[in-house]
Amino acid sequence: MTAYSNPQAYERWMGRWSAHLAPLFVRFAGLGSPGRYLDVGAGTGVLARAIAEEFGDAEVVGIEPVASYVDHARARLRDPRFRFELGDAQAIPFDNDTFDAALALLLLQEVPDAPMAVGEMRRVTRSGGCVAATQWDFRRGMPMLSLFWEAVQEVVPGERTRREAARRVSPGYSDEGALARLWEQAGLAEVEAAGLEIAMDFASFDDYWSPFLGGATPTSSYAATLSDDVRQRLAARLREKVLGDGPDRPFSLSARAWAVRGTVP
Repeated sequence: MTAYSNPQAYERWMGRWSAHLAPLFVRFAGLGSPGRYLDVGAGTGVLARAIAEEFGDAEVVGIEPVASYVDHARARLRDPRFRFELGDAQAIPFDNDTFDAALALLLLQEVPDAPMAVGEMRRVTRSGGCVAATQWDFRRGMPMLSLFWEAVQEVVPGERTRREAARRVSPGYSDEGALARLWEQAGLAEVEAAGLEIAMDFASFDDYWSPFLGGATPTSSYAATLSDDVRQRLAARLREKVLGDGPDRPFSLSARAWAVRGTVP
């Protein structure tokens, strides 16, 4: 399955956690009042929905490079306040000074040229408007993934390189300080960065494990490539890590994202 081609699988994989993060991110951005906002890398539309829930009269335009995600967001959010189009964060298809704010939820780690994307977000935002982004802290703030790769290393010899590649984020933008410098280098003012924390609540071990077989992203496709025997041993080892020797039950893992905002001079 092609990476990032299945929005339904992505919803089970990370989309449900994006939906928890999005309201925190909107409040962090401090938009202030209803306006016309750009959602860069709109995905399944969770950020657009969070903006509209915060500001009932807001207009949100989302751009997304994958057609199946654009179709999914359009079907999910049919309200005329929303518009979703194909578009690249590194070449945003709008004129200068078009929006009151430009926001990106969990996008920067996927963009080949993050400075170009931030420059484009600034270009299309009016003077005094907000440019903001957030991304998961893959290095120290995502036990959901780190526990999985720890189990992989224990069950599948020689997988360290694959694990490190899976954890890699955009070079140099892996913490709040680096993101703040990226914003400052883009010429944005009043730059602030912070960590945003959410809880990932799982109803059972299968609720945690099954999305690793769904093929939504390269990471979530990995377990499905293993033989049945190895995959079963991996699942058993991972279950021990999150539940110990006890029975199946609901459990929770923490998650942290880095967020940054700045104002267009």
